[in-house]
Amino acid sequence: MIRYEKSHAILAAESKVRNTDRKREVYRMVCLKCQQCGAALRWDGTRSVIRCEYCGTEYYMHPREDLFGRQSVNPYLGRGTVQGIPIVQGADWSGMVPIESYAPEGWLIHSCQAPDECYGDYSGNPYVVQTEYAAPDGTARIVYRSENLYTDRKLSRLPLIKQIDVMGSFMRISAPFTAEQYCDYLVQRDVQPLSCRRIRVESANEAEIAKQQTIREQYTNRGFRQVTSEWKRVLYAAVDPERKQKVVSVETRINDVHRPSGQPMMGGFLRQFLGQAMDEHIWETQYELILIADRDRYNETIPAARRILETIKELPDLTKIRTSLLQYIQSLNNQTAMAMHQQEMASWDRKSQTISDTHQYTMNVMREMNANTAASHDRTANLYSESIRGVNSYSTAHPGYGNPDVVEADVRWDHVYQSNRDPDIFAAAEGVWLEPGVDFKELKRTDGQ
Repeated sequence: MIRYEKSHAILAAESKVRNTDRKREVYRMVCLKCQQCGAALRWDGTRSVIRCEYCGTEYYMHPREDLFGRQSVNPYLGRGTVQGIPIVQGADWSGMVPIESYAPEGWLIHSCQAPDECYGDYSGNPYVVQTEYAAPDGTARIVYRSENLYTDRKLSRLPLIKQIDVMGSFMRISAPFTAEQYCDYLVQRDVQPLSCRRIRVESANEAEIAKQQTIREQYTNRGFRQVTSEWKRVLYAAVDPERKQKVVSVETRINDVHRPSGQPMMGGFLRQFLGQAMDEHIWETQYELILIADRDRYNETIPAARRILETIKELPDLTKIRTSLLQYIQSLNNQTAMAMHQQEMASWDRKSQTISDTHQYTMNVMREMNANTAASHDRTANLYSESIRGVNSYSTAHPGYGNPDVVEADVRWDHVYQSNRDPDIFAAAEGVWLEPGVDFKELKRTDGQ
């Protein structure tokens, strides 16, 4: 079992002097105590890993000199050049050169678009470039990502109402991170370690603090308030998905700023409250630098990572890509707005047609009701007229006979017949029902129709 312990277990230190080939060489040995068995450990102050000769426990050590800040000449830096790094992934931008940086000799290097699910702001920065550097033997990998904006607007700051964050990017993080929290997030997402623990958290030096002050002044001059800028570098000991021991360094700078989106046309408490409720909140990572290396290659790779960060810069091709995407997004927005307008007009047409159809149906029903009412009145009037005159009306057996096709007979007749051969010949019966045969047809009462 491999364990990593911090170097604060140092118990004592001693200096030794020895003569070699008439040269006086001074070296420093540090005495440590194994946390498992108590045996003495010896460390020369430069190695990153030591091993207990008694129980075999391994310890990850912190060299006295921070290699990121080391200015001494390293022969490793001499192998490589500063060059443009083309895009080799994606049909739309393949061959373009969005970024330039130091490139270690023999390393596999390329640029691409950072994953859509995590990077890119439609309204301001739709293309975040990701540059990867991989050692030819697969023992080290460096990932650099450029500036990434996350815009979210707070729709409500009422204490009893949950805040609603409207993200202006693909970002799926529910709330902005501090720089240290974001480093933890990146190592989990990019490395996906089986196990991981922090070794060291580094804070900003004087040069970085001065840079943060410049950033805050720039945002303040642009009308922002509550401006914070934070830098962190965190070192981790991790076991990757292939169960290999890795040392991971994650470095980032995060700016978190607010800007009022416009003051409402009112005064007093409501003006102040609504002004805060509609603030624009921008959270951005200015860059990300991730170094993943085998534990015995980490110290060797640090100078390359530092050289990359010092030399990397954006080229005109990146501006062209972003401009092209912004124009495309604006075109999509215009098409969407036009489609919404057309749908709205079509909706009004459907509503107007529905209203017209409903009105027509209502009028038809009313006309039918009026016609039925008039017919009922006519039937009543006809029956009343027949009753006064003492007659009953019958529909004739010959269409066109009479005007209308009815005849009248005295009420004392129960059955009335009309000749099929001569329509002017009728027969009537009282109290009996006749069998007229084929020569006569019995007529039906109209009942006022």
